[in-house]
Amino acid sequence: MLNLLIDKLIGSRDFSKKRNRDNLIKISGYLSLAINIVLFLMKISIGLLASSIAIISDAINNLTDSLSSVVTILGAKFAAKPADHDHPYGHGRSEYIASMFIGMFVLLVGFELLINSVKNVINPKDINTSIFTIIILIISIGLKFYMYLFNNKVYKLSDSLLNKSVAKDSINDVLATSIVLISSLLTPLLKINLDGIVGLLISLIIIKSGIEIFAEIGNVLLGKKVDDKIIEEIEDLILSKKYVRGVHKIDIHEYGKGRMFGSCHMEVPANIDVYSMHGIVDEVENEIREKLGIDMNIHVDPSYLLEKDKFKKIEDESVLDDIDK
Repeated sequence: MLNLLIDKLIGSRDFSKKRNRDNLIKISGYLSLAINIVLFLMKISIGLLASSIAIISDAINNLTDSLSSVVTILGAKFAAKPADHDHPYGHGRSEYIASMFIGMFVLLVGFELLINSVKNVINPKDINTSIFTIIILIISIGLKFYMYLFNNKVYKLSDSLLNKSVAKDSINDVLATSIVLISSLLTPLLKINLDGIVGLLISLIIIKSGIEIFAEIGNVLLGKKVDDKIIEEIEDLILSKKYVRGVHKIDIHEYGKGRMFGSCHMEVPANIDVYSMHGIVDEVENEIREKLGIDMNIHVDPSYLLEKDKFKKIEDESVLDDIDK
């Protein structure tokens, strides 16, 4: 289904382009919103009819997921906004802030369900399980597992932490609803009211998911180190250029996916003319931007002399003139 949506609504599978990536994230948000609203309405209905705190808790969890889907859509829209006077590096970090709001929603619901579940354990209520309840729960598990697969694939295509958070939340929902289903089947057989205990387990699963989302997003917002592979690629590219002897102080900052800026110090001959060196720096900066998608600002450090026995290798006459002086 994802490929069909991509072909119909986006028309391209090149997600290195920011516009395609943002549209893909918004599509996943709209689909998740629709499924979560349907699940909430089904579960809250059977939860109230069965007087089950576990099913009602699971329904409220889906309502929270609906709010998370809205945040996903809004986050993708804000992240797509171009740079302006007040935000010269763009609005890409809106995606991370949106993910943090998702984590906050998840935690709030988890703690609320924890309180209600403890109350239900202390004062259990009779529940009424029907075949209709079982069918709804099974459908819910299937839809949530599909959402996990869908968002996980979107995450792999777009490298979006928003979709990674939603995928993680969806697989937790599969586990939570599976526990509710098992509880609904065992309670009448064992003659033991497991409803409050199951609600307690679900709340702990939800709280754990919220903490994990907060930890990952917080790490990014605090300035998580970029992948060492990116640093190595920058070094290899710079050191492949003529006259360059070394590179150090590579600093890379991320302002959302596809919005990376950096600086470094490049070691060059002390006796090379400014005009020639400026051309080399421009070439390096353009190549890093095209190949790695990083806007680099390169500072030149004079660190050695260009030897006369290498004159024959130099095609730029301005370099020779500068050395002769």
